[in-house]
Amino acid sequence: MAETDGVVWVSLVENFIDFRQIMRSQTLDPLESWLYRALRYGAAFVIMGYGFAKLNGSQFEIIDSQLDRPMGQVSGFWLTWYYFGYSPVYGNLLGVAQIAAGILLIFRKTALLGSVLLLPIISNIVLVNLFYGIDPGALIVALLLFFGVLLIVAFHIEELLELFWRRQNRILPDKPASRRRTFAINTVRVLLIATPAIFTYWVANHVKRRPTPIDGTWEVVSVSPANDADAAPLATAFFERNRAFMCVFKRRDGQYEEHHFEVDAKNQTLTIWQEWLKKGNVVFTGSYELSGDELKIRGRFANEAPQEVILTLRKRNQVAAVFQALEDQPTGIQSRRALAGHFPPG
Repeated sequence: MAETDGVVWVSLVENFIDFRQIMRSQTLDPLESWLYRALRYGAAFVIMGYGFAKLNGSQFEIIDSQLDRPMGQVSGFWLTWYYFGYSPVYGNLLGVAQIAAGILLIFRKTALLGSVLLLPIISNIVLVNLFYGIDPGALIVALLLFFGVLLIVAFHIEELLELFWRRQNRILPDKPASRRRTFAINTVRVLLIATPAIFTYWVANHVKRRPTPIDGTWEVVSVSPANDADAAPLATAFFERNRAFMCVFKRRDGQYEEHHFEVDAKNQTLTIWQEWLKKGNVVFTGSYELSGDELKIRGRFANEAPQEVILTLRKRNQVAAVFQALEDQPTGIQSRRALAGHFPPG
């Protein structure tokens, strides 16, 4: 065992020595040298600007008017800003990493290390700018920085190929293997890829999702009797499609209550418990009737004096469509105001 370890360490030292010799053997002509320095200093200047902006609080700042909006109305830009700005520590760590990469680029001996560290960082910035709708000017700067860093890496391509590809098997060289051994190794490789793919598909479609006929977002249109202490304050009911058995009630005062629900589609019965997945005490038992985009729930809440309650709900997108249709009519404003009286505030 000790002899094997000695061979491995000798091989590592030889690789390192060969790698340094390759680095020293490569030279650039004056024009390439000027371009190389310009790319390094330019990329370092820009990325350190990104980094210090995070440390000094000029990035990931949150404004109150955006915090007041429902998440569905927040743009990709402000959603990104809020996500990265939620934890000041994380945002500062990103800034420190960018500054460190920029400092490494400034010095010749650490330029390759800096560019290799910076490439995934700037790649992520480009993707965020592109797919989250960040300012077009910021996207252009990020793209220029990305291609600049890519060119810096290109100057070191031979060194990288030697380090990561051509000489990597000197530590663990290939050995002749029988067909049975080769088949076994390839089977393990396939399983390593297929197993997480199949497992996560199963979790997504058979654990997190248990579709029911009433899945969706439902606005409460009417409650009977109107003075029921449990039903009257309800404004919206969410029977979540992407969280199996999760039911969330939004009350008129803006509070949210998370519950566990199950339906018997055959008998059209609905039961709601206090806690999602844990169940706990029963909150509601009853039945439901589904007719297109209208849902009628009839049953009893678990209170001291239970009485039968009837809730009429309508799918949220259909409620918006009704309002839009009335708005398009000549007397749309008056009609909308009249109809709004029948819908509890959200």
